[in-house]
Amino acid sequence: MPIYYFEIADANPAIPCVGENLPSLAAARCFALKYAGLLIRDQGEVFWGGEEWVMTVSDVNHLTMFTIMICSTAAPATLNLKMLI
Repeated sequence: MPIYYFEIADANPAIPCVGENLPSLAAARCFALKYAGLLIRDQGEVFWGGEEWVMTVSDVNHLTMFTIMICSTAAPATLNLKMLI
């Protein structure tokens, strides 16, 4: 099975690169979405700081297979909530 590497750029704190043996590119895409969801869940408050995360998925030869961009943006209606709390 091929190895795919899942690297998150610009996360603070840094998230280490993960390598996974997966049967296909389709399986790597599914894994990437699940992994991103887990990271968002676990990073919670940090994620809502507004920084963009970029997940780059590459193969064993370090060729980029695909990229996922993940970001959060507060709506104008919620910006005033910070002042009330």
